[in-house]
Amino acid sequence: MDTIKQLIKQYMPVITVALLVLLVLAVGLLINNHIKHKQEQPVILKQEAAKNPKQLGNALHVSTKEAQQIITLKERSEPVATYRVNAPTIHDAAVITKNAISNKSPNVPKLATEKSDRTAVVENDEAQKVDVYKINLDKPHSILAGATVMNNGEIYETIGYEDKRFEGLAHFKGSEFKGASALVKVVRW
Repeated sequence: MDTIKQLIKQYMPVITVALLVLLVLAVGLLINNHIKHKQEQPVILKQEAAKNPKQLGNALHVSTKEAQQIITLKERSEPVATYRVNAPTIHDAAVITKNAISNKSPNVPKLATEKSDRTAVVENDEAQKVDVYKINLDKPHSILAGATVMNNGEIYETIGYEDKRFEGLAHFKGSEFKGASALVKVVRW
């Protein structure tokens, strides 16, 4: 029992730092999940706002550049769902549609309730309907983890970073750095 107390006393600073790091990570994950959940909720947009990059960017929490790309793609594609409901105004219909998507109502087309980065419920006054657009954003950065097996049987833990066209990998055996790899994407589809 004395040895356990002695070990705890000896490693108390390390234990304290480890617990603080775990606490910070847990709080960070909770905040990240809250923000991500909030961003995934459907957003109601007027037809005019869906054509203006600044307004669309503010509503969907994306950059103006990403909003411009979304507008370009929206003009070339059809909405994933056109949901018709009985409502006195188009705005009321959009609110009903937004709530139905948020609650994953079985009355809403399945494509409208699928998971995506952003969901835009657009009030289309001209056609007297509500359009639903599912938006999956380009994610240019990735953290990679895996293993590298050499033909001589050696196994290296591998971590890496990926940008749109570039990938950098670092190879380790235990905590010893053994080498690195750099890859460039030549063809994408």
